[in-house]
Amino acid sequence: MESTDPKAEELCQRCAQLFSRFGIKSLNMDDLAKSLACSKKTLYKYFRDKRDLVTRSLGAHMDLLEGQMTDLLQAEGNAIDHALEDMEKKHAMLSAMNPSVLFDLKKYYPKVFESTLLRRQAMVRTMLVHNVERGMEEGLYRQDLNIDAVADMHIALVEDMVRQAQDGTLQRPLAEHFQALFQYHIRGIASPRGLDFLESKLHPLP
Repeated sequence: MESTDPKAEELCQRCAQLFSRFGIKSLNMDDLAKSLACSKKTLYKYFRDKRDLVTRSLGAHMDLLEGQMTDLLQAEGNAIDHALEDMEKKHAMLSAMNPSVLFDLKKYYPKVFESTLLRRQAMVRTMLVHNVERGMEEGLYRQDLNIDAVADMHIALVEDMVRQAQDGTLQRPLAEHFQALFQYHIRGIASPRGLDFLESKLHPLP
């Protein structure tokens, strides 16, 4: 069944939410069918097996994130406004995500993990480069930035955070760590005017 089938797309999105909430390994096809209020036969009508379902659900999730990224790139506001909105969306997503998802994906579905990793890195780089270029044009980021170096450094820090989350060595919740990392990133590239604007957004006056 083609992934463009509306029912298949709906099931992919709903399964992605279930995997995010409960983890991947802990849910079998019976569990998924019960949670989705459908028969297991219905699942097998659209998906060959659990591996196919995981692969396509993760793909649907990434499609959703790419759509959100496109909308954000076209939204009103300046570069820091966009970065803050992106941070809030990711913080909410990570706060709701079961920590076992990353471990399960890497251990039991390594090919899906690798393809998702590469796609996520490409999305992060696109967002970063666009945001830094815009912030420099607006005078909110420093004019002496090497954009590629900024993107490489931020992606490396994000991937190290994800690696620690996978192996259980991260010392704080993933969402909290990401929020701290994001603020570190913006403070590191912001101009004095950008820092003032960031503070006004993070700590608005009463």
